[in-house]
Amino acid sequence: MTKVTRLKSLFWLRWQYLMSNKVLLYLCIGIPIGYFVPISFIPQYQGKIAFLPFILNLIYSMTGGCFISIMVSEEKEKKNLRTLILSGVKLQEYLMTIILFPFMLCLGSCLIFPFLIRVSLPNWPMYLVIAIMTCFIFILANLSMALFTKNQTQATLFGFGLTMLAMVLGNLPEFVQNKFVDDVISFSFIGANTNYFKASGHLEWSDKSMLMMVLWVVGLLVLTRFAFVWNRQNHVR
Repeated sequence: MTKVTRLKSLFWLRWQYLMSNKVLLYLCIGIPIGYFVPISFIPQYQGKIAFLPFILNLIYSMTGGCFISIMVSEEKEKKNLRTLILSGVKLQEYLMTIILFPFMLCLGSCLIFPFLIRVSLPNWPMYLVIAIMTCFIFILANLSMALFTKNQTQATLFGFGLTMLAMVLGNLPEFVQNKFVDDVISFSFIGANTNYFKASGHLEWSDKSMLMMVLWVVGLLVLTRFAFVWNRQNHVR
């Protein structure tokens, strides 16, 4: 089987899985998007930039992160991942097909919601870069956890913990303001996203949270590669 044929088969497999799994659609798409779209039309939330980070953190966590976590952990339980590995699927092929739909949904939501709540963002290029990179951070983190865990229960628990951590860190600057907290947030996986809105969009490209965002993506790519290789070695033996 050629690489192109494998990719087509994998994309079709993901699409079939997405369309047939109503629970996944409800939890990872229906809840975050279906809940916030009606709220976005309430006048009290219109034009409030402080409301947008809360929306985005849940979008990143559910539409990007939990989506991947549930899908990969179910693949492992049904031995589909083992079949893919033994059939010669490479890491790059697996990543391309597994992250495509969650990434499109996650990024699409990040682009739509500022318009829905009529928030004027002063630096769209930076917002777009942060949204893309943060999507990848949540996707890769949940993908790594799902590859290392044994079942859906474990993957869901770790994914829920990551969601709670993101929500706490994202809202922490509103309640505690000191240098230690600022440093913790800047070095965290949502540091750039949090600091962007804290600065009302006027964040410097040289801000340390921007560098940490890149390092998080690189580090998680390395971790994902290790997790995939670890699964391949276990299944080949």
